[in-house]
Amino acid sequence: MNKKILILSIATITILAVTSCKKSFLDVPPQGLLTEEQALIDPAAADNLVTGVYNTLYSQGTVGLRWVIVNQIASDDADKGSTPGENGFGVKDIDEFTFTTSNENFNELWKAHYLAIGRTNKALDILGKGTFDSTTRNRLIGEVRFLRGMFYFNLVRLFGGVPKITRVILPTEANNDEFQTRATKQDIYAVITDDLQYAVDHLPLKGDANTKVGRANKGAAQAFLAKVYLYLKNWQKAYDLSLSVMSSGKYDLAVDYATIFREAGANNIESVFEVETGPSRSPTGACDAISPNFSNFQGPRAKGAWSNNVDGKPYDGDLGFGINSPTADLANTYEAGDKRKAGTIIFIDPVNITTLWDGFIIPAKPLVENDRYNYKAYHSPFKETTACNGYLDKDNKPKNIRLMRFAEVLLINSEAALHTGGDAATPLNRVRARASLIAAPVTEANIWKERRLELAMESDRFLDLVRQGTAGAVLSSKGFVVGKHELFPIPQQQRDLSGNRLVQNPNYQ
Repeated sequence: MNKKILILSIATITILAVTSCKKSFLDVPPQGLLTEEQALIDPAAADNLVTGVYNTLYSQGTVGLRWVIVNQIASDDADKGSTPGENGFGVKDIDEFTFTTSNENFNELWKAHYLAIGRTNKALDILGKGTFDSTTRNRLIGEVRFLRGMFYFNLVRLFGGVPKITRVILPTEANNDEFQTRATKQDIYAVITDDLQYAVDHLPLKGDANTKVGRANKGAAQAFLAKVYLYLKNWQKAYDLSLSVMSSGKYDLAVDYATIFREAGANNIESVFEVETGPSRSPTGACDAISPNFSNFQGPRAKGAWSNNVDGKPYDGDLGFGINSPTADLANTYEAGDKRKAGTIIFIDPVNITTLWDGFIIPAKPLVENDRYNYKAYHSPFKETTACNGYLDKDNKPKNIRLMRFAEVLLINSEAALHTGGDAATPLNRVRARASLIAAPVTEANIWKERRLELAMESDRFLDLVRQGTAGAVLSSKGFVVGKHELFPIPQQQRDLSGNRLVQNPNYQ
């Protein structure tokens, strides 16, 4: 597993309306050894600058815990879990669609994404002025634009139209209407497709010279752009892009589904793009938060004290807070013999202990809060790399987050082929065959079902239901209101800071 690289502060980049609408965009002078002047002339320094952009992926508010909360717990794949009645992190309100515009998750997602976008804009500003060779410069720009496109893709699906910020904002401009009002959804999608297309055009294929594990490449850009076009219902472009990934010879389905989500499966043949993590220490010697709380908050939660002893190592207490618990509905949707079920859900026995793949023992249901837990989020304290504070560090587990797998590319291709007249059966049934299932008829419902089961607990389900137009029917029992909950509310904190220039989404107060 790659080790996490320390964040480089070439400038602590622009943030939209985090502190005050008059002082939202602060251009902090370069700190540490890396300076803007170095990045202009030195490819290695510029590469380190880009690493600083990738480090925004470690935030809870980009693709970490907050992303899990809104995209999993709002769906039919997961309950809030943990102790009944608890509402930490506002998860109960998300689960029941009783959240308000002040729910902390929305503000954290907004802030983290705009911090990340601000960092991409600063990096692009510097890279665009670089004097080193154009091939390297264009590749680095392609990586940064890939990330910006991904961040805006997240925002537009969560909130609809959002402020369009594609350059460094001067402090004197921070309060301008241009940056304190919402662009249209169409304008934001134009940014996304332009950014990802640039990445497609300028990034090398996986494994080619100058590519690095964990960095964006042509296949990742093609896969994400294909997914964007799936949302835009541009079936031909979704089909063509996904087919390009499939035809590249760089990817295939991993043999064992469950292993994909373990350390042994990191960056394997199926990996298209994932967040790299690993134990590291800050310059002060403190243990860095690594995918902060991603595994810990989803781990089994005990009702009382219990201990575990594996390989002679004591491990007292529970594995986490138990949020994002797979639903009975998800568990019951798997067909008999589907190998993905056991690789996705930890089932807690009501009477006997439950033994995980690494030998870790979880006591029977009377001592554990929930019936089911997310196996894909589990990180072994004994048989996988520990945090820098050792295996007893339950918070900082170095768990890679899988954001795009080849299996999803196949399913994008199958769905697009259904609308273009291409071969939808072969990619669909490749996914099913890996799960030890027989071929299924090619229908939209079957492809959507396969997406649900293949990508279960990977923070895709809620947005998929909205895209498909089925969220109202599927989630009405949870409190979903058609015409309102297809989008989350613009955070009230951000509306206040904008002087109410950020117009709220329909049917929110």
